[in-house]
Amino acid sequence: MKKILLFFAMMVPCLMLMAQAPDSGVRLPRFFSDGMVVQRDARIPVWGWGKAGETVKVSLNGKTAKTVVASDGSWKVYLPKMKAGGPYTLEVNATKVRTSKSEPTISYAVRIENVLVGDVFLCSGQSNMELPIRRCMDVVKEDVKDYSNPNIRYLKLPHQYNYVRPNEDVRTLPWQDITPKNCAEVSGICYFMARELQERYRVPIGIINSAVGGTPVQAWMPHATLAQFEGYADELQKQKYHQENWPDSIRNLENKASTRWEREMIAKDTVLSHWQTADYATWQQVGMFSDWSKGKNGSYWFRTTVTLPKDLAGQEAVLRFGAMKDADTIFVNGQYVGNTTYEYPPRIYAIKGGILREGENEIVVHLMSQNGRPNFTKGKLYQLEVNDQVYPIDEQLQMAVGCTMPPKPGSTYFVSGYTGLYNAMIAPLQDFPVRGMLWYQGESNMSDTGTYAAMLEAMVGAWRTQWGNRFPVVIMQLPGYMSQHKEPVETGWTQIRHQQYLAAQHLDKAALVPTLDTGEFNDIHPQDKKTAGHRAALQMRKLAYGENALVSDGPMPVLARVEGNSVVVTFSKIGGKLAVHGDELHDFAVKMGDRYQWVTAKVTGDYTVTLTLPESVATTTVRYGWDDYPTPTLFNMEGIPAPQFEIETR
Repeated sequence: MKKILLFFAMMVPCLMLMAQAPDSGVRLPRFFSDGMVVQRDARIPVWGWGKAGETVKVSLNGKTAKTVVASDGSWKVYLPKMKAGGPYTLEVNATKVRTSKSEPTISYAVRIENVLVGDVFLCSGQSNMELPIRRCMDVVKEDVKDYSNPNIRYLKLPHQYNYVRPNEDVRTLPWQDITPKNCAEVSGICYFMARELQERYRVPIGIINSAVGGTPVQAWMPHATLAQFEGYADELQKQKYHQENWPDSIRNLENKASTRWEREMIAKDTVLSHWQTADYATWQQVGMFSDWSKGKNGSYWFRTTVTLPKDLAGQEAVLRFGAMKDADTIFVNGQYVGNTTYEYPPRIYAIKGGILREGENEIVVHLMSQNGRPNFTKGKLYQLEVNDQVYPIDEQLQMAVGCTMPPKPGSTYFVSGYTGLYNAMIAPLQDFPVRGMLWYQGESNMSDTGTYAAMLEAMVGAWRTQWGNRFPVVIMQLPGYMSQHKEPVETGWTQIRHQQYLAAQHLDKAALVPTLDTGEFNDIHPQDKKTAGHRAALQMRKLAYGENALVSDGPMPVLARVEGNSVVVTFSKIGGKLAVHGDELHDFAVKMGDRYQWVTAKVTGDYTVTLTLPESVATTTVRYGWDDYPTPTLFNMEGIPAPQFEIETR
């Protein structure tokens, strides 16, 4: 059912929002639709398709432009620069071609209402760029519950791909403004960046969110750009980059294998048919965070109870059951309360009135593990919340094994294929002007980090060439995640952060947003998108709006020099005066011989940190924050942390 609803949600824009005049065939790209924002102080391109020879006239805010539909059915005009304002109506008039002298000339019009002129930002990357407000509610609820702003418009592009060639058009969801009711599906980081910029500059802000979870940078690169990197020219000769129906042929085979696996699991599940009448006394006792699965996939059933007083019987409530791998369906007192189909989202399920009762309330969790090691995520909230009272879930659960299964046959994640997202979700935007670009990606490149900076730089260069504009680029550095180590480590996570740092250094009109302090050790999708969005807005204020005196960076090293048994690291004044969060500085490491080791560090000036070495060296390399989940302590007076960085001594 979920797949059906998702398909319908993706098709509605195609059916309802395509700007097309009847009979004439003149149409615009789908993202030209009611409620859109166009970039101020820049030529405004308007383009589309029609019948060859038709005359097309485009009008907006008293400005007009004309053209004739070319022989290939395309047309394009540029309206002159405009100041911020609106709402306006964008009108496209097409004069139908006369086939004879006796045929009257007929005009058709496409009207797009409620158009604002302001600042447009392109936001792209993977799941942390997509992560919606509803997934961040534990952190941002008070910020969004009463906030509306008709001058912020948000456009989400649904997932789509094409390996073979760039698409001429792109599917979209409707443009929407910001209200408490509709903000749930708006990207958290986009929401807070846009909100801060709009409130500061008092101009309309448009956000185009073209992001897809679980995708590598290669998916966002044009064919010709990716082919320049070693090994990729051969990769791009493969069948899937030249055969239109290749994904369908693979998907059909994989769907059959997946269906067989699911049917086998259902048939083998010894608990499924009678869990509501099971003799729970025969179920084994297990610790929620113990190795209860022994690493085997399949169907697992868990039961626990929560005892409530009489006055809470029948009340509405919220059940939080952490997160788990992979899918779950949860019942309370035999009533279905929710399900989730993959491992990452927090399980937060509303319980309707009338379900809870006085005394014992039974919670049954059906966990279905497909691949990897089944588990409950430690450190998340497991509790029942009723009328502001919290009842923790006992870590001791009753468990029955429905069946064990081999890992589910793999399925191709088609949107992650190389060049596919560029062709379908970037190329169709053509040169639609933007004020700046926000990039939050890297998690899916951890297994091969060596060329990430070069690829990101090449991707940005290709996009800027497409737009004909060296727009500012703000890169989010990945936050803390996973484990904290006693010794300095080299991991894919730390290497991606380093590559992001390098890309921001190498690109012109680019900046890095440090987020070491906003992560969660047990969640790749941290909820604090408010802080991340604020720091992204600071960088946009400097790069895109020219607030050059603004402190928008964290402490950025510019020089490291050896002085006996010490190294003095000097930081740029642009990053503001240094401050220590906590009792002392942590997470500084230096290279001693062939390995890195932590060293003591102390702020010794407004812009200097002195490291104490175990022995004197001639030269060395200094690293900061080089851990998956560090404890950041070096900030500036404005509260922005230093990024993970590396610098060679002189």
